[in-house]
Amino acid sequence: MLIRQVLLLDRPAPADLRLDDGTITELGPSLPRRPGEEVLDAGGALAIPGLWDQHVHTGQLAQAHARLDTTGAGSVGVILERVRAELAARRESALPGGALIGFGHRLVDFAVPPTVPALDEATGRVPTVLIGGDAHHAWLNTAALEALGLPPRDGIVAEEEWFALAPRLPELPGVAESVATGAAMLQRQALQRGVVGLVDMEWGRPWETWPQRATRMRIRTAVYPEQLAAAPGPTGTVLDPTGLVTMGPLKVIVDGALGSHSAYTREAYTDGHGYAGHGVLSVGPAALRDALAHARSTGLTAAVHAIGDAAAQVALAAIAEVGIPARIEHAQMLTDDDIDAMAALGVVASVQPAHLLDDRDATETIWPGHGTQAFRLRDLREAGVELALGSDAPVAPLDPWLAMAAAVHRSADERPAWHPSQQLQPREALAASTDGVGALEVGGRADLVLLEDAEGLFADVPHGADGVMVEGAAREAAARLRETDVLATLVAGGLESQR
Repeated sequence: MLIRQVLLLDRPAPADLRLDDGTITELGPSLPRRPGEEVLDAGGALAIPGLWDQHVHTGQLAQAHARLDTTGAGSVGVILERVRAELAARRESALPGGALIGFGHRLVDFAVPPTVPALDEATGRVPTVLIGGDAHHAWLNTAALEALGLPPRDGIVAEEEWFALAPRLPELPGVAESVATGAAMLQRQALQRGVVGLVDMEWGRPWETWPQRATRMRIRTAVYPEQLAAAPGPTGTVLDPTGLVTMGPLKVIVDGALGSHSAYTREAYTDGHGYAGHGVLSVGPAALRDALAHARSTGLTAAVHAIGDAAAQVALAAIAEVGIPARIEHAQMLTDDDIDAMAALGVVASVQPAHLLDDRDATETIWPGHGTQAFRLRDLREAGVELALGSDAPVAPLDPWLAMAAAVHRSADERPAWHPSQQLQPREALAASTDGVGALEVGGRADLVLLEDAEGLFADVPHGADGVMVEGAAREAAARLRETDVLATLVAGGLESQR
């Protein structure tokens, strides 16, 4: 394919790009068309490297289109009202029966904990699973517990028990069909936003699922410790005939999440409703070292989930001892020592900036005085730690432009940026969103995105006398990123999405 008249970052004049066999083979002005060559006229659009989301749970995201939204429900009562309304709407519309799956609520918002009897009263025998917005717990009714072979209980299913259960949701009536539909939808929607690749952190065996799909983008699939013996090969192993699906890292979840009171921290925190503690250490130092050593022996890299600073400390100690190439997933709360250790070990910070928009108030409430430890993007970058941005979708939307905007201006409302000393420049946020590809150049992968009206999109935001970005300018820069118009997305030289 020959792409005519594209603008490239740091290149003053339009150029043509030639793509052959998934690679950029020529770059220059007015390249001659070859016989039979497909031509795409970019009309002066800006071309950037294809964008990646470095942390997605595709199985959970594939169900999102059919889920009840429980986001923002501040109490058990509000959720139960939504559940009753959804079931009533189904009855009135004569919709097909099936399980009711919900997603979005946060335990940290509840004064009264959710219980199985309360959900049973609202749902009867309709299998119901309400997943927390941080994906670290679910509230099931008795019908769902029975259908999935779990013993009776009064409370939620959380952490390791939930992670083992999540891949089995397609066993419930109607869920498998919604996943199949949702997998195609998530690829289409991601490509429309300029995403050419995902790191799939789904539980179960995603390396078996993706080769059976009509894959249109690059997919790296993770493996969890309980499935490690079944992993098909080292990180980078090609898993399908297209070459788009490859083996990714070992994923180990060391602690929980803020919204489930389970992020593991050095100092105790509270939720304001009576909880006080240090969170949950899901995998201890010895078990983590063993898992990482096994992964290293089989050629796998590691991705270690650590949200709390104590979890990061445990993760970094194990990574150092084993000597495995690794990432810290989330890296949400870090001390100076943690950042220094990441830089010394070459550990990547796989961060989801949109989480700071949701966790800003909760962090200041339950970890008062420690907000400066949260989402330290600038400190990480200046220490030499590689940043890799993602969403943790469906926890946050699969939208790299939202992630970049949150990194540039750390606010979701009229308030000024939260700890603005940690903001990134637009070009820095872009660099953390392209899977290490710094520029489109000959010999590189033919994964690229064409953008419209991109003037000033990646321009530096000026600093004020206080040494941080000018508030209004940072806000405007973030708004431009969120409103970016993607004209086309190409993967391996093929046009996969065009407006």
